[in-house]
Amino acid sequence: MRASALIAGLYPPAVRERWGTEISYEVSESGIRSWPNALTGAVRLWLHPSDWPETLTGQTRRVLAVALFAVTAVTALLMRATAPSDTLTADLGHPITSLWLAPILLGIGLASPLPRRHAFRRLATVTIRTLAAPTAAVLIMLLAANSGLIEHPTGFTNAALLIYYWATLAFTALQLCTLVARAAPVATLPTTRRLCAALLFIGTGLALATGQSLLTITRTAPHAGPITVTLTLGLLAAATIRAGHDLRLRQMA
Repeated sequence: MRASALIAGLYPPAVRERWGTEISYEVSESGIRSWPNALTGAVRLWLHPSDWPETLTGQTRRVLAVALFAVTAVTALLMRATAPSDTLTADLGHPITSLWLAPILLGIGLASPLPRRHAFRRLATVTIRTLAAPTAAVLIMLLAANSGLIEHPTGFTNAALLIYYWATLAFTALQLCTLVARAAPVATLPTTRRLCAALLFIGTGLALATGQSLLTITRTAPHAGPITVTLTLGLLAAATIRAGHDLRLRQMA
């Protein structure tokens, strides 16, 4: 696939559908010098959902709901990568350091599509088809871990197991986001007001997590891992809060 097509694919879905061909053509004609501006434009549009055109009714709300679940999926993977952690424990046994979870969970609840009446059978079918593969992958991983056949893996075996583990987690996260997208036609999408609140709540939770992680970094010797996690959380927090603020301004207009 050409670089111009890949860059055009980074734009919000409604923008791609309406102007994707033109964007790809302009990037291809302008060459590599246009890449920074094109990438900046994609980021800017993701932060301004009020500027998106709608080719279908409710398209903006559906994309935002999926995007919010993608943000929470990335956050969950980050937490798993840093576990165990005294800074971001993400469990009920440590209420102080897990306080950042409260607004995120509230935001997830607000952004979740609700099943329509008489559509539970279709929703169940969509859920089974979407989650069958990741469920099987997780079961295989659990069986391998508890079989006793591989107690102390080393070398290639250890590397293969680690790759399978993280690939399974990433695939499961991807399929959960896909489920939200596929469930939209048979569910009631959250209102713009609810999505605005969800963006701000999730952004606030991520900002709290960023602050906790940053405070720990300043008190200890810095390492690449914690710094990367902190920067990623900070970027996610800034993006969700900015998008939520933009959506709120459109409501007020």
